[in-house]
Amino acid sequence: MPRYYPICLDIREKPCLVVGGGAVAERKIMTLLDYEAKVSVISPKATHRIAHLGNEGRLTYMAREFEPGDTQGFFLVIAATDHDQINRAISQEARQGNILVNVVDSPDESTFILPALIRRGDLTISISTGGNSPALARKIREDMEAQYGHEYEILVDILGNLRKNILQQEPDILKRKKIFQQLAQWSELLKIIRESGREAAEERIRELL
Repeated sequence: MPRYYPICLDIREKPCLVVGGGAVAERKIMTLLDYEAKVSVISPKATHRIAHLGNEGRLTYMAREFEPGDTQGFFLVIAATDHDQINRAISQEARQGNILVNVVDSPDESTFILPALIRRGDLTISISTGGNSPALARKIREDMEAQYGHEYEILVDILGNLRKNILQQEPDILKRKKIFQQLAQWSELLKIIRESGREAAEERIRELL
């Protein structure tokens, strides 16, 4: 099993192809759409939700079998059919075209794998077992979801906006470093967000600064 290099990709408006129209493909499609990819789907049959998204124009749905050459022009490809032979052909074609490809449940035929995710706004926590046990990765994600609640979304948004302002307004690098160290008292801010909300947390930050 290879050691995978963790990376975060900007796939906004990038052409991404999902081959397959079942429940697994649907989950992959929804994640791609959530990250603003330009999604195309090839499958002779599709779930109601996939077909509905196609009718709404949120993705391009082609109701047919995969054909040679279908991966050309795509940034990223996910093979999620029920047929190993088709998935293998998709993988081979994508690899030959230097296109990122993931074959569901087949790390050896993939050039990237998809971790289990916890997403709280701009905070993303990914959990991966390197393809050895996706079920364990999902279990760890479930255990962590309660620990990292939606208050983290508020905290990250506050700190992100504040960081931009500080970088623009404070030219002194050492002073900026000191401010960022003060803001690292995030455990206190989380407690304030949970108990009193965003405005109270922002008021506490003004006191710290």
